Amino acid sequence: MPRVYIPPERIAGEQIALQSREARYILAVLRLGPGDEVTVFDGAGNEYRTELAEDDEGGMYLAIQEESRPERESPLQITLGQALLKGERMKFVIQKATELGTARIIPLVTSRTIPLVEGERESLRIERWQRIAQEAAKQSGRTMVPRIEAIHELADFLAQSAGTRVMLWEGEPAPLREVVKKIDSQAGITLLIGPEGGFSEAEVTAAQAQGFLVAGLGQRVLRAETATLSVLTIIQHLFGDLG
Repeated sequence: MPRVYIPPERIAGEQIALQSREARYILAVLRLGPGDEVTVFDGAGNEYRTELAEDDEGGMYLAIQEESRPERESPLQITLGQALLKGERMKFVIQKATELGTARIIPLVTSRTIPLVEGERESLRIERWQRIAQEAAKQSGRTMVPRIEAIHELADFLAQSAGTRVMLWEGEPAPLREVVKKIDSQAGITLLIGPEGGFSEAEVTAAQAQGFLVAGLGQRVLRAETATLSVLTIIQHLFGDLG
């Protein structure tokens, strides 16, 4: 059944009004018509079985037939602190981290990231990343959409981090398979992944001072986006619902 995302604040009563972008997608892309069924998810855990209907003026809306709250989310609450990556790589990481069940994503400025333009352009960038997360949640069947936070400085992120905290660093000899033995998955997990140039030793020291466990991924140096996907997959396999 076709699946669309509608934020919870727009779902009230028995009908869901369609905005122009949603109507174009349903009518022109999916080629649906009155009477066809559409699954709506609100990104907050709820799903709705709806039917496409036409009002007296020829406008289209979704009539809610059934509401449910399926158990499809990972039992883990994973916060991903991801240092900013170049070009399409950040979009790729957000998409795949969403598919892998991440609950929250915080983009980070570190000593080796390329600065972004502040102000309105940064806000627009966050909005685009949030839309990527919404689309990935729709495609993967998730009922929750991870929140993309504002861009943080690394020091602020370290100070506010919670749960079991794990930093991946290519200079750390202790492998992740050993470090995971110290993870309390019930407390939530915060993962910290660096940029293309990795973390500096000063940043590693600062993270350790805030309680981060530092782990490596083996003898080969992985691209930042590969490291992120690898760690998420391992963590979800060991403590979550993957595999």
